Amino acid sequence: MSDELQDFRNVGHKPVLVGPQPFSFDEILQNIDPAPDEETERFVAAIYADRRQAAGNSPPE
Repeated sequence: MSDELQDFRNVGHKPVLVGPQPFSFDEILQNIDPAPDEETERFVAAIYADRRQAAGNSPPE
């Protein structure tokens, strides 16, 4: 788990999970395999590129 995520959890921020059975936030986090930083940066860059392209293609108001 990244230091940033651990710091966030240590402050006490935990989401409220609702479903048909009880959830354990800690159990869910144990099953998450975060991508390397480089992959995350490429993913975010692609999202923003798509948004810029969509904004450029939108009809003027």
